Amino acid sequence: MRSETAVAAAITAVTGLVLLGVALYSLRPGSRFRRGYGIDPEDDGAARSNALVVGLCGVGTLALAAAIAIGVSERVIGTGAVLASAGLCVGLGWFVRYRDRRELLTTPRVDRETARRLGASAIVCGLLVLPLAPAIWFGVSDAVRVSLVAGGFLLTVVAIACAYR
Repeated sequence: MRSETAVAAAITAVTGLVLLGVALYSLRPGSRFRRGYGIDPEDDGAARSNALVVGLCGVGTLALAAAIAIGVSERVIGTGAVLASAGLCVGLGWFVRYRDRRELLTTPRVDRETARRLGASAIVCGLLVLPLAPAIWFGVSDAVRVSLVAGGFLLTVVAIACAYR
C-alpha cells in the first residue's frame, strides 16, 4: 500500500472511531454531547436515536477505511458509498416523515409539520444522490459527475430551505 493510501485510510479510521466515541459517550446520562444534539440531557430515547445515527456514520466510515486499506477499487468504493448514503438518507427521511421520529433531527424542538417537511427533504436528498452511483460505476466523464453533484447539491439546499420555510 502506498503511503498516501495508508494516510487516507488512517485518517478515515480515526474519524470513524471518533464518531463511534461520540455516539457511545452521548449514551451516558448527563453527557454534554446530549446538549450538543439540542435534546433534553435526561431524554434517554432521543439520545439513543441520535447515538444510533452518529454510530451508523462511524461504522460506515470505518468500513470505508477498511475498504481503502485492503485495496478495494475506487469504482466499487465510490458506488457503494453513494448507494449506502442514499439509502440511509431515504431511510432517515422516511422515519422522520412517516413515523414522526423528530428526535432523529439535529434541529432541536421542531414542530410536527416542519419535521414532516424536513423528512421529505431528506428523502429528496437521498434520491438526488442516486444518479451518481451509476455514473461512478460506468466511469462517465468528470464533467458529468460534477454536474450531478452540483445539481443534486443545489436542489437539496432548495428542498431543505423550503422545509424550513
